[in-house]
Amino acid sequence: MQEFIEVIRGTVEIVETALEVTNVIQEVHNFLQETVLGGKTPPDQQLIFDPMTSELVVQRKNERPSNPDAVVADNIAKEGFFGETSFVYMHEDQISTIYQRWKVSQINQVPAVAFGFDEGEVFHVYTSQPKAHFAGIPVTSIIQFLPQFGNNDEVLNVVNEIVNTRLYQHGKPSYNVIVLFTIEEDKLQHRVFIKQPDGSLNEGIVKFIPERSELYSRSQGLLETSLLEDSKVGIVGLGSGGSSVAIELAKAGIGNFVLIDFDRVELGNVARHTCGTGDLGRYKTKAVRDLLYGKNPYLQVETAEIDINTNLEQTKLLLKDCDLIIAATDNNRSRFNLNSIALEYEITTIFGRALTRACGGDILRVRPFAGPCLACVFTKDFLESRQEEVSQFRQAREDNPAYVPDNEVKATVQVGLSSDILPISNMIVKLALVELSRGKDSGIKSLEEDLIADFYIWANRRDNTYESWPKMEYGSKTPSVLRWYGAKWERNLSCAVCGERQDTINGDDSFFG
Repeated sequence: MQEFIEVIRGTVEIVETALEVTNVIQEVHNFLQETVLGGKTPPDQQLIFDPMTSELVVQRKNERPSNPDAVVADNIAKEGFFGETSFVYMHEDQISTIYQRWKVSQINQVPAVAFGFDEGEVFHVYTSQPKAHFAGIPVTSIIQFLPQFGNNDEVLNVVNEIVNTRLYQHGKPSYNVIVLFTIEEDKLQHRVFIKQPDGSLNEGIVKFIPERSELYSRSQGLLETSLLEDSKVGIVGLGSGGSSVAIELAKAGIGNFVLIDFDRVELGNVARHTCGTGDLGRYKTKAVRDLLYGKNPYLQVETAEIDINTNLEQTKLLLKDCDLIIAATDNNRSRFNLNSIALEYEITTIFGRALTRACGGDILRVRPFAGPCLACVFTKDFLESRQEEVSQFRQAREDNPAYVPDNEVKATVQVGLSSDILPISNMIVKLALVELSRGKDSGIKSLEEDLIADFYIWANRRDNTYESWPKMEYGSKTPSVLRWYGAKWERNLSCAVCGERQDTINGDDSFFG
């Protein structure tokens, strides 16, 4: 009998819940019928959309939504749903800082600046100068702390007072962003309003950019964020290859960088470089640094605008504490200088370069004294058989005798496509991540068994060095383009740089040593 009663009670609860849902649907239906078909909004009601539950609910105008992110759908008859709803992004750490100041000083208004995008659809609000590369149209913003929100009319009165007293317009009418905060039930509640150029107000949705621990949560499971955030990588050479490597490593969660390059972003770089026309004239180190901050504003980035060939001791000081070095320079002198630093401080270093017109490329991983160093591989004969790309005039000028006129030097500059550089950059990133996570529990651990070679070859097309290679077609038993090949290369014990028997060095082989 008791079980039967419980069944009856459960049935009654289901029916009551169904009736409640039916009533809510009917209320929304009636509201939409009156606004859309009738062309007017009920004076005492408002339609609320809760983005957390994806539900529409009709509420009285003085009733505040339970979810502060809920949006009021105004002017449905004229604009449809959320015709001018804006998204406002703010950094959690900046909000935390101004909240702590407010608690101490009780100064309840904080000036801010917002950058608007896409005709007022999106705003990014800052209370201090952002590290990230920012764009958009700057507009004035005010952040106000309130004892409590009260009803909707009281909140609107506060917003209108801020607009009328603090946001006086100079010249052409513009947008303004007003952010309101309060503490209720020990939680920070928020609302945001955007004053439109025509003077009207629209409520927006606040989106918080999380602090460091959450920023790369989607990478977890493959590479835990904490696994790499303390790693430090030095990247020498921030051209089209080195800059893309830097960005990919930042996206993977590397927390500390040293960037070294003395070149500036020039018009000829833009077609292949990660930086654009907005960075023309800037040092590549600083321009790339800002791109890294755009991926993770909590990075630690040190830059040096030096030529390592003439500032070798300073370069050593910058790189000696790195866990890994990426050598993405465009000349052999700098590569051999980095090789000596790698050996002196026993830092694993990855050398990457593109060949003529980026027809292909090669990568060498130097694990000091555990495998070949650069001098073991880059002998005179090797370099003559695999000539590297000459991508800029400075590089070509250095490679030619002084008596060769500039116009002839310029003719030797032949660059490849960005898409031909990226495979080489991506392989460098793979090798770097394997090295940095070696011996740790990560989702890429299996690559340690695959990437056992120290030297790798890539061909983009059957040209120059790869002219005699078979066509790719359908087979895979012969060397072909668009595949990586690892080569077994033993350390040369007679190497002039890392060898143990330096009394038997061949003069030609040690030319670049």
